[in-house]
Amino acid sequence: MLNPFQRACADAYGGGDFAHVQNVDDAREAGDTLFTFLMIELASSEGCTDAEEAVRRLEMAIADIHGVTEAIQRGGSHPR
Repeated sequence: MLNPFQRACADAYGGGDFAHVQNVDDAREAGDTLFTFLMIELASSEGCTDAEEAVRRLEMAIADIHGVTEAIQRGGSHPR
């Protein structure tokens, strides 16, 4: 069973394409690793118990993705 933050994620992610998801196992089966990551991060079992914590976690994920984007734009994807 999803908590309210996971339910909001499932309903919104991919324009609603994942609204059918009812638990983290369903999220894994959907095959979208970013979606699965978000569902795990927003899980009560992972300590996400209020909206403030949910938003904090999402903002951290956004910042990490922006950092990777900037690294790639700077040419950080050079092969070794």
